[in-house]
Amino acid sequence: GRSHFRQQFSHLLLKIQNSMPGELEAKRQKTETGVVVLEHSDLVAGKDLTAEIGKAYGPGGLGILYVRGVPGMAEARMALLPLSRKLALLPDEVLNKYECEKAFYCVGWSRGKEKFRGKPDVAKGSFYANPLYDDPSGGDPEVLEKYPVARPNIWPEEVPELQEALQRMGRMVYDVAKPIVKQVDKLVAEARPGHATTLYDRTFAESKFTVSRLLHYYGVTEKDEFGEWCGWHNDNSTITGLVPALWLEEDTGKQTTPRLGAGLFVEGRSGETIHVGSPPDCLGFQIGEAAQILSGGVVHATPHMVKGYISKEGEPKISRETYACFIQPQWDGELRPPSGTALQSIFEGREESKLIPPLSSRLKEVPVKFGDILQESAAVYYQHNNP
Repeated sequence: GRSHFRQQFSHLLLKIQNSMPGELEAKRQKTETGVVVLEHSDLVAGKDLTAEIGKAYGPGGLGILYVRGVPGMAEARMALLPLSRKLALLPDEVLNKYECEKAFYCVGWSRGKEKFRGKPDVAKGSFYANPLYDDPSGGDPEVLEKYPVARPNIWPEEVPELQEALQRMGRMVYDVAKPIVKQVDKLVAEARPGHATTLYDRTFAESKFTVSRLLHYYGVTEKDEFGEWCGWHNDNSTITGLVPALWLEEDTGKQTTPRLGAGLFVEGRSGETIHVGSPPDCLGFQIGEAAQILSGGVVHATPHMVKGYISKEGEPKISRETYACFIQPQWDGELRPPSGTALQSIFEGREESKLIPPLSSRLKEVPVKFGDILQESAAVYYQHNNP
């Protein structure tokens, strides 16, 4: 009786909110996330969490889960994220020294090198580095010729504390991701006999190609013309670790509260946009396309984007600092579904998104080398975002 009525009522309320714009929309998105949160202690203890992981990463999931209770996370986060602002506010002539055009600006500093709707994307500044290996290819000229994104790290001398802070945070995210990916392998093996530990092996045992990105989203006011900070995309990685964002007054560096209606948005199962409010004491882990391919579609990457906050005239500008760690196969690592699984299965289970260039248009045959699909995807996205 009563609980049924309550259910009906909340459904009705959602329906009404669904048809309302603006503030209510943001609130609806806020409460409707239903994200999976795992305890770090359970992961470390090897507790079977495949049901929760399936709920998060399966075709019906949001493609993201959170891990609570990671020792030292809060300290590592506060040691790293304020440096994102410190770096981004250095003069251009200093930052230009740390650009690496040869690596398509995916090593070192990058701002305004990506285009968004035909204009240089200056809404964010990125600093890219491999947190585990300073020179992942060991200087191999053949690798660097074919996969320039594997070039060595470039550390800025003006922010000497950055290297240690970034490596510490990156290593932490990497270590927490390991038991998650082991459980994804278990989940895949249940659905695809013949699958063993391929995701873990390709991503951790056989790869040095971890790329991390420290991001400063510049504060904007109504006069500036950025609507979104980051266009819709899927991650190419196996799994991406996300550190909860830090919101700062850009001019003073003073910490401020997260802004309603801004932050990370994910495309839901039925094409709706869902605001994923990250709990500040959790690391987020988003599943990527490499995992979708290697699992034969048991897990699915979901399109996501970051929406900016626009300050009103006279308000302080608010910046958002964040860190993402893309944990992925080696540049020449082979991607293919489990044996006996058809190529088509990779794309099945959820309707392909209209927001991004679909994976099926970029993955025509398997096996494919990870570095090849990475570089191919970058080119396709560039065209997609700049019609």
